Amino acid sequence: MKNQPFILPLCGLVLGILLAEYLPNYQLNQALSFFFVFFYVFLLGYFIYRRRYTLVFFVLFIRIGFFLAETQNRFTPIPSIFQETENWIQLEIEEVYKPSEKYRKYKAKIISIDSIKIAQTNLLLYWKREFPMIHPSDQVWVNAKIQPSPKALNPHQFDYSQYLKRQKIRYVSFVLDPNFHLQEGNSFWHFTSSYKRNIHQKLQESSYSKNSADIIGAMILGDRTEMDDEVQETYRKTGVVHILSVSGLHIMIVYTMFYVLLYPLIYLKNGRIIRILASLILIWSYVLLVGFQPPILRSALMITVFHGSYTLQRKPNIYHTLAVTALVLLCINTNFLFDIGFQLSYSAVFFIVYLHPVYQKLFRPKTKTSRYTIGFVGTSISAQLGTFPIAAYYFHQTSGLFLAGNLVMILASNLMIAGGMISILLIELNLIFPLWIIVFNEFIELCNQYMDWLSGFDFLIFERIHFEFWEVILLLLMIVLLKFILTQPKFKPIILLISILFIFQIQRHIRIHELNAKKEIIVFHQYKNSVIGVRNGKEMDVYVQNISDTVNLQKYLLKSYSIKENIKEIRFFEMHEPQLSFYGKSHNLIVFKERKFLVMNENYRHITSDVDFILIQSNSKLLMDSISNQTEFMLDGSNYPNHLGQTNKEFWRTHEMGAKIIRLQ
Repeated sequence: MKNQPFILPLCGLVLGILLAEYLPNYQLNQALSFFFVFFYVFLLGYFIYRRRYTLVFFVLFIRIGFFLAETQNRFTPIPSIFQETENWIQLEIEEVYKPSEKYRKYKAKIISIDSIKIAQTNLLLYWKREFPMIHPSDQVWVNAKIQPSPKALNPHQFDYSQYLKRQKIRYVSFVLDPNFHLQEGNSFWHFTSSYKRNIHQKLQESSYSKNSADIIGAMILGDRTEMDDEVQETYRKTGVVHILSVSGLHIMIVYTMFYVLLYPLIYLKNGRIIRILASLILIWSYVLLVGFQPPILRSALMITVFHGSYTLQRKPNIYHTLAVTALVLLCINTNFLFDIGFQLSYSAVFFIVYLHPVYQKLFRPKTKTSRYTIGFVGTSISAQLGTFPIAAYYFHQTSGLFLAGNLVMILASNLMIAGGMISILLIELNLIFPLWIIVFNEFIELCNQYMDWLSGFDFLIFERIHFEFWEVILLLLMIVLLKFILTQPKFKPIILLISILFIFQIQRHIRIHELNAKKEIIVFHQYKNSVIGVRNGKEMDVYVQNISDTVNLQKYLLKSYSIKENIKEIRFFEMHEPQLSFYGKSHNLIVFKERKFLVMNENYRHITSDVDFILIQSNSKLLMDSISNQTEFMLDGSNYPNHLGQTNKEFWRTHEMGAKIIRLQ
């Protein structure tokens, strides 16, 4: 650890953050609390006594990480009297998020509710697209409801409330009333946000195509809010979606441009240091413009630490630099640890550096061209290997087209960024060169066409991939061992790799066997709809009240569930349709594994006493006389939330408790 003094403090900080995350409500009795405090102090004192100062810092940073995570995520709820009812709310806009089809979305700080000051609390503001555009530091008074952020109500559904919690957002509010008051802000963040919007508008008014304006906005200004989803999906399929957002690659390209342009400064006294300092000032000014996203901060910090070491005449160490930047970022915001961009960024850089000696040893390039080629290909493969387990865990897909995509698009991105910066400069100087605009538009169109053509090789796009969390850890360990096996083949690393691979495969085989044996009836939650799934291992029949909504159901409700539960075939039927398969279904009754599931709606009111489960749809009335006390009742999203709230019977309400899963085996 002598050469990596920040590794153990970083590990301690991460451990402290994880403890604060997963033990936030862990209640200990007084004796047990005293024991843990005593054990912590004893451990700290023991390491000090033994002069194990690296372990002292490790233990100290566990506490620091725990304290920072608790402090930064401290939350004061809004009084219940202000929730679920319309009030006049004063808000200050903090961040602009990617819009949906009907709404623009903003992170907003609540200043007051009905003129009553509120402790600093944030909400996600849904702002109708036809309303005027707003920017950070703008203040707005709206008449709207404040609601808790929606939690995931269906199995394996993306937990949006947890994502918002990481952004320190606990509430949402939809602004439907056009009678609002808007006060424009005058902060730096207001300027940068409005500047990006104005540049995008000016580009299109000057005959730049929408795709060109979107690319400039995304790759240079860090604004993807107006980019077409289809374009993003094409880049994602080919494994080069990182091109479309300002990341470490873009920061490095922009820094290199600044560094080259400032070359004449080296002729001044102390010119080399002045050149580095000027380049760093410019790159941090650029970071301020595009925003403080984890990959951007990571790259800017690494450049700063690297050149700081050079200026101080110390040999730069990339692992040391990675540890320092991660430590700084996590101290600034502990929630960065759970940010996908943070995880992918650090994993990619680590494995690029870590696996670099493998390619040098295996291929031993002699010429400058071969060194560049092997370096580029090796970097792409290393980054893909390092990010594959994490990306597959979150997005359930990977692309075999990444090498062909990166080979062209990383080179093209240099021209895109340089050309985009020239375009912005020309717009700011009110200079219009039709030939330049035509050439730039054609270049962007050519790049997009190449991506479209490449994404047509569907057989190289691997979807429906699912890993459990600890399977991701095992995969990363196998990649780490790969270096030792390829550079210095020894018996122990080979045996260890084979053992990990064996454990990985056995565990997956057991999990898939368990999934294939599942037999379930599932009542999903879908707003103003009724969705019932009858599952037998790999196949599932889905009965839908509104059959025209199957495309959205497949995309938003069932896709993640089918991937994580290893379901290969889904068939859709109308709710009243009879079926005879691995179960039996009449008009309103499902019989599966000798359990009876009744669907009660306005078309069917007769109930027999031997029914195990009853699903009430569409606010139907319930006659309790002939129903067994053992029968379980459910109310799904087709009902009003308060339907049958006046009865003493217990109901499983999907809008509160989530989907009801009835396991039959």
